[in-house]
Amino acid sequence: MEKPLRIVIYLVLALTVINALITFFEKSQLKQIQNNIEASQRNIDTALNYINASRARLDSLQGDVDKFKYYIKNIQANVSILNTKKEIEEAKSNAKLKETVDELNAKVKTFKEELKATDSLPPIDVKPL
Repeated sequence: MEKPLRIVIYLVLALTVINALITFFEKSQLKQIQNNIEASQRNIDTALNYINASRARLDSLQGDVDKFKYYIKNIQANVSILNTKKEIEEAKSNAKLKETVDELNAKVKTFKEELKATDSLPPIDVKPL
């Protein structure tokens, strides 16, 4: 009976050694996995910092673009106002020019009539502007 007992003891001892080895390697692998997770966490934190810095830059750029849009709209409004003023001045100038032309035509007509009455010059052709 001693022989089967010895075999059982050796088997239990072998299983205990195998269990100890498996536990040691599992702990080693778990430590490596934990180290990898910590390194990944540091990488994620670094990436988040870069993302936050980029977001801040983008927000600053967006603010600059908004200011630029405001300046462009302001310039467009001023150009529109100046264009309208120019058109008004041109219209006034054209109206004055037309009045002047009408006055001159009336004077020419008057002078023609006076010349017909007093002199015999050839007719004067007046070309409209």
